[in-house]
Amino acid sequence: MRGLSLVIALSTLGLAAQDPPAPRALTAPAAIPATPDAALAELLAGNARFVAGKRSRTVDTGQDPILRAALVKGQQPFAVIITCSDSRVPDSLVFDQEAGRLFTIREAGNAPDLQGLASAEYAVEHLGSKVVVVMGHTGCGAVKAVREAQGRPLPGNLWALQAGMAGLLESTPEAPDEGASAYGARLEAGNARRQAQALLDRSDLLRERTAEGRLKVVPALYHLDSGNVDLLKPATPLVETAHH
Repeated sequence: MRGLSLVIALSTLGLAAQDPPAPRALTAPAAIPATPDAALAELLAGNARFVAGKRSRTVDTGQDPILRAALVKGQQPFAVIITCSDSRVPDSLVFDQEAGRLFTIREAGNAPDLQGLASAEYAVEHLGSKVVVVMGHTGCGAVKAVREAQGRPLPGNLWALQAGMAGLLESTPEAPDEGASAYGARLEAGNARRQAQALLDRSDLLRERTAEGRLKVVPALYHLDSGNVDLLKPATPLVETAHH
């Protein structure tokens, strides 16, 4: 009887369990950017909404069921986002893009290994992605760990962080009067640039697409405090494309 009374009370208050509302028709999806510049513009527009607290594409959960059903048929991510594993860097929210629009690869220190590189190539070759953004962030623990180790091996498998950022400290030496915070910020931006360049140096496919103007590989830095993403100068092919 007590259980029945509780149900009656909840019903009176309008709190009784109800069937979820039927999903609404999916709002017309944003067009898939057709060029690298259009893809970057879409990312920047989404980031501006995120910074202003006006996200529009990642807030309407009422459309989740029909969006999932649509994505069963396939995906067309216009951008590859290679970013850090840090839980404070939610790239879909940062760029205000719903499921199916970003192909995300996450590695501590945004330093992709061979599988990460293969994943980027897959998205560009088979899914039609127009831009690869290598996004570091302020307050990166992986960059800090490499900086503080000063070449001494990190414990366990953390040595892989040092391998992934090999040459960073040598290419970005600390200035005599530079504080730790300022130096760390330079390393974070420098690492994003180096990782973006490394993608082109290691991948014939990405170099060819970039040289043809069909792809851009762009380093970026996400600011934890403001939410703003700074796009840095795009990487350019330095290694001559091999001819087979």
